[in-house]
Amino acid sequence: MKIISIILLISALFYACGNKKDLLPNAGGKAGEVIVVIEKNVWNSSVGEALKSKLMDDYPALPQDESTFSLYPVPLANFSDIFQLNRNIIKISFNPNSDSALIRIGRDRWAKPQLIIELVAKDIPTMSKLINLNADKIKEIILNEERLRLKQVYTKFREKSLIAPIQKKYGIDLIIPTGYRLNLDTNNFMWISSETPYMSQGLFIYDFPYTDTAIFNTTKLLALRDSILKKYIPGPLAGTYMTTEHNYTPTEKRFYLNNNFYYEIRGLWKIENDFMGGPFINLSTVIKNKKLVIIEGYVYAPKDDKKTYIWQMEAILYSISQI
Repeated sequence: MKIISIILLISALFYACGNKKDLLPNAGGKAGEVIVVIEKNVWNSSVGEALKSKLMDDYPALPQDESTFSLYPVPLANFSDIFQLNRNIIKISFNPNSDSALIRIGRDRWAKPQLIIELVAKDIPTMSKLINLNADKIKEIILNEERLRLKQVYTKFREKSLIAPIQKKYGIDLIIPTGYRLNLDTNNFMWISSETPYMSQGLFIYDFPYTDTAIFNTTKLLALRDSILKKYIPGPLAGTYMTTEHNYTPTEKRFYLNNNFYYEIRGLWKIENDFMGGPFINLSTVIKNKKLVIIEGYVYAPKDDKKTYIWQMEAILYSISQI
């Protein structure tokens, strides 16, 4: 039996196009919500277990446990308009006459912007294997779609006053929405944030001379982070300052975006000698003038879950382009 582990981009079955797409209603649902079109007996089998264990695992580097996605199983007979308008849909389909298992990706069939992922397999064991083999790819597709939706909103409502200062100083462009303000711009460091009485979302941008690839090391990059935040980001009381929570093991990832290399660190920050803290995501890259540029998004929301807020910061960071 053949398992196709590469995601197949089959658009013909799903894409709405032309004037028809313009007439589609807006997709509903919250970020991270996924409607799963699946029969009850299948949801209660190894297929449902695979979906729940792989897609409802804890999102990395948050101070409290929060599942990556919220899955809502719906039998095909109940898959009516109210569910068809959701932003993210996974459809579990069986074809007993096929020896291949595959995944189809489509968008904007019943609403816009909408992502539809159909998994097709011969039987339950094959479907379970298909999910387990491709779970990371499926997760990344949904996460990228959520970031793209945010980026489209941020592009429409962009804080134009921040474009020139960032481009001139660092040689990069970031799509930052309205509501963010420049708090500090000095030497090699810039601090931008959006503040409310209950929450803070902020960006740090800083650079250092680039020497070689050995700098792309979590220990070294966090040491740079701690040194510059101690210097520029004081806490609420004398002797307090922002730093890394080193009792938490950070995650790291290497990837390419628009043909440029990035080193990602996710972790927790804290205020030294105080009780404030939260999650952060940190991207490092080398720009054309041979400088190491580091951009970071952080969240402080002591009364709220943090995942949606850190996704919003991810959307800003992942909008980076070198100019």
